[in-house]
Amino acid sequence: DGAAPDRGPRPGEAPRARLCAVDVSRRLKWSVLSFLVLQNSSASLLMREARSAEDLNPQTAVILQEAIKGLICAGLLFWGGGLPALRGAVTPSVEAAKTSVPAILYLCQNNLQYVAVGYLDAATYAVLYQFKILTAAAMSVLILRRSLSALQWLGLVILTGGACLVILSQVVSPSMKSADRVNLAVGVAAVLSACMASGLAGVYFEKLLKGSSMSLWARNLQLAAYSLFVGVGELCRSSGVDIIGPSFLTGYTPTVWAAVINNALGGLLIAVVIKYADTIMKNFSTTLSIVLTTGASVWLFGHTVNLMSLVGTALVTYSVFLYGGMTGAGMLRRCFALLHRLGGA
Repeated sequence: DGAAPDRGPRPGEAPRARLCAVDVSRRLKWSVLSFLVLQNSSASLLMREARSAEDLNPQTAVILQEAIKGLICAGLLFWGGGLPALRGAVTPSVEAAKTSVPAILYLCQNNLQYVAVGYLDAATYAVLYQFKILTAAAMSVLILRRSLSALQWLGLVILTGGACLVILSQVVSPSMKSADRVNLAVGVAAVLSACMASGLAGVYFEKLLKGSSMSLWARNLQLAAYSLFVGVGELCRSSGVDIIGPSFLTGYTPTVWAAVINNALGGLLIAVVIKYADTIMKNFSTTLSIVLTTGASVWLFGHTVNLMSLVGTALVTYSVFLYGGMTGAGMLRRCFALLHRLGGA
């Protein structure tokens, strides 16, 4: 037919293609790592600042972030599978009803987070919120019958000890008054309850994902729908139906909007992490976010950090790596290997 024969790739084309693929992968991993650090470190800072906004009802912020998550998931489902995919996610069924359990738990967790940041400084909240590793591990053992290694149990013990040191560093502070101790107790109770809800919801959600063929985006859309239904109902019960109107956005400032959008994107970040990141990268980002949150809390809000608090923060940070199977020199080697891989050096 006169067509030129296919001689395959020219010399040098295949290596160049591989190099381009590696370069794109490296940039993507850098993007994921940067977004992880930015989202994790800014979440507590933004929520704490938003919590101080006058006349703000935190329940409306939780409802809005769920609405944003739902819209994003609906758009991704429609883009990937059209109306059939979207219809399959929202059609009532026994399988869809199972999603109501983690949805209610996540809704409680989100509301408790706003309570916690109202009583704790951003750095303390960021450290104590790592207790979600402990609760998730406990729920994995109880619900999924998963076994943990001795190293992981040691990591959980160190996590508990480090978090206790952070709490004690504030209790024994000479500048802390009795009213401040009450606020600290309320904040600690709220963040620990949020961690409990997070651990139970995460494990239950994992069980749902592994026990059915429904996509992650479909499940997240169902989570958002149930959370909106329960959240709006509770808001009307506690504040009256009149709040569903112009007064819904009372107290909203650019900081509040930033906190809402950041939390909404953070709720979907797990899907990107599962696909593009590994355990080392997640642990690395957690460590960087704790350090950045502590530094920003000192610089922006005048939070003081004593030696006991620093030791507790260091123990919590180390426990994250230990739980991931990294110890001592091996931890440093893997961190440097990650930077080497990302930098392409």
